[in-house]
Amino acid sequence: MAILGLGTDIVEIARIEAVIARSGDRLARRVLSDSEWAIWEQHQQPVRFLAKRFAVKEAAAKALGTGIRNGLGV
Repeated sequence: MAILGLGTDIVEIARIEAVIARSGDRLARRVLSDSEWAIWEQHQQPVRFLAKRFAVKEAAAKALGTGIRNGLGV
């Protein structure tokens, strides 16, 4: 199996917190799967949970040559 690409992402927790304060759960609904959403709703630190999931998915998208904003295409 060949490596398609490498991706990394760093998320500032305060920035995610500000987005949630400004737009509610819109970002979470966009980023999280149904099963992740269920965990997010019950999580003791939902902002940190969302920030981690966002960073992982953004890094994977970058490794594939795009970002979350541009959609995932292979």
